[in-house]
Order: sequence, then C-alpha cells, then structure tokens
Amino acid sequence: MHSDHLKGLLSLHGGLLLFGGTALFSQTLHLNALDMTAWRCLIAGVLLLGWLRLRNKKIAFAHNHHNLGILGLSVLMGLHWVTYFHSMQIAGVTVGILSLFTFPVMTVLLEPVFDRARLKGKDLFAALLVVSGVSLMTPSLNPDDPIALGVFWGVISAFLFTLRNLFMKKYYSQYSPVQTMGWQSLLVAIMLLPFVSAEVFSLPGEQWFQLFLLATVFTAAPHTLLASSLRYLKAASISLISCLQPVYGALLAFLILGEQAETMTLIGGSLIIAAAVNETLSKKQT
Repeated sequence: MHSDHLKGLLSLHGGLLLFGGTALFSQTLHLNALDMTAWRCLIAGVLLLGWLRLRNKKIAFAHNHHNLGILGLSVLMGLHWVTYFHSMQIAGVTVGILSLFTFPVMTVLLEPVFDRARLKGKDLFAALLVVSGVSLMTPSLNPDDPIALGVFWGVISAFLFTLRNLFMKKYYSQYSPVQTMGWQSLLVAIMLLPFVSAEVFSLPGEQWFQLFLLATVFTAAPHTLLASSLRYLKAASISLISCLQPVYGALLAFLILGEQAETMTLIGGSLIIAAAVNETLSKKQT
C-alpha cells in the first residue's frame, strides 16, 4: 500500500475512533448538555485557532459576508452539539449516535434543494430505509419513553448537522476545516457561556481532566486528523469509511461503559448505516 494512502487511512480511522469516543463523555461527565458543549467549545476553539496562529496561517476569513455567515453556522453547530449530547444522556450512547447517523441520507435529500437538482428514486429508497430504521429503534411515541425521546433529539441533531454541512460546503469549502471549526467552536462557546450553570466550578479535578480530554483529544484532534486525511484520500472513500463511526461509538460504549443496546435498536441502526453506505457507494460510482 502506498505510504500516503496508508497515512490517510490511519488519520481517518484515528479521527473516527476519537469522534466515536466523544459520545462516552455524555455518560461520564457530570454536566448537562449545554454546559458540556459550552466549555468543550471554548477550549477546542482557543486550541484550534491558536494552532493556526502558531503556524502563521490565516485566521480571518477573506470576505466580510463569510465573517457574518460563520455566526449562522455556529448557531446550527451549537444546537447540533447540545441536542446530540442531550439525546445520549436521555437514551444512551448507541441510540444517540445511531439517530445522528440519519444525517447522510438527510444530506442526500436536501442537497438537490441547494444544487437545484432533481431527486433520484434510489435516494428516496435510502430515505425509506432510514425511516424504517428509526421506526424500529423507537419502541413507542410516548414522550415519557426515554428511547423515543432520545431518538427524537438525535434526529433533530442530525437535521441541524445536515444544514450546517450543506452551508459549509456551499460557502466555506475554500477554507481550512481547522479554521472553520476553530471559529465555530469559539463562537458556540461565546453564545452558550451566558447560559451555563455554576456546576462546572464545583467539579472535582478528575472531571476537569475529562472535560479537557473531550475538548482536545476528542474534539480538536479528530478534526485535525480528518482534515489531514482529505489530503491523501478521495472524498467518496472518506464518506464510505465514515459510516464506521457509529460502530466505533457503540463498540466503545459496550467495552468501556458496559452499555448493551436493545435488539431492535441494533436492527434499526443497521438499516440506517446500510442506507448511508449505499448512498456513499452510489455517489462513488457516479
């Protein structure tokens, strides 16, 4: 295997494993979803932008409307993170991460709106697979059911993430992912910090260490690794391999937290991942 290709694969799988590990902190950090997101983003944003400054890379965007637009992206990203962690805190890591992974097919359905293109029949089939998977994961529509509520917030998180990604692709593809993530993280923190509770200041040292790990090793690092993999691998290959992220997340939740998912959750999740893999393969062939 070519050394550059191997380097790209290692970067990608390392990044995906760390992204999957992010979900574990929803169960081990004694903070609500909003507080966790705010402090995580503050540390990650300062580190990512600081890294660019140390390397004498540009931090500011080239156009004023991009400086303004990043605020809108940050709102979408902040709401995505809060709802994602909230979903996992309610229903567990596996339910939250599988619900989030409805976003690849949401992207396929919404992208034609952005590109003014026609929707294809196979994309509707993929959407049907995702809806079936979500239905199997949801035992009831009772709002008091934690699984149903977790799936609901996970799907909302996926929708917000989809919108953010589509706007990023359309207006910010010429910028470094580290630059755009750095600004989004910092702006999310600025928006959320006025609403955080005082709980963080009473956290023991071990919890502060976890928070620092979440912001550095599990946020700043995987985004940097993913950006690095883009230099060596095709975008289609990255999308396909990225379908392993919920598998990594569920596996880590089982190994570290002892979390065992319900059979119907696993079946429904498999349908969602199958739809994402199918869409990626079809895009790779076109």
